[in-house]
Amino acid sequence: SSYLSSGINAEYGGTRLEDISDLERSGRLGFWKLFRYISGANSDGVKINMTIPVLYQWFMDENYSLTGGQMFFYVPAEYQENTPEPLDDSVFIDEFDDAVIYNRAFGGNDMDQYEKEFERLGEIIEREDLSVDLRFVMTAEYTRPERGPQRHEVIVVAA
Repeated sequence: SSYLSSGINAEYGGTRLEDISDLERSGRLGFWKLFRYISGANSDGVKINMTIPVLYQWFMDENYSLTGGQMFFYVPAEYQENTPEPLDDSVFIDEFDDAVIYNRAFGGNDMDQYEKEFERLGEIIEREDLSVDLRFVMTAEYTRPERGPQRHEVIVVAA
């Protein structure tokens, strides 16, 4: 596992993933909503460079069953102090605070791999007796989806 003291403290443009039962479709819809925002559908009409990572925040119930999710694009540094507001009501600006991050990096985009890596991270957290808030679970994608198995993704849990 890795430990980071910062790395997510910034503003992000986000949207809710509408149908957790179909994450692929919800991810595509969310991507295009955020893409329109950075393509000029914002209060300043500016085009904002797309950056990495693309973050996903996941919500789980007390049994750790997935109940919801959100997708986020990082707002580049030049817009952090004065972030343009989205024109689409389903897109919002959110700020994440600094946090201690525990992560596991892995390649691929197989949902079974997510579950395996999350379980491995959970085992490490339990073995090390680390304090975490499992309501704050995220994944981060660092390459374009069309790259397939070369795609680099990270699971993070903030303490």
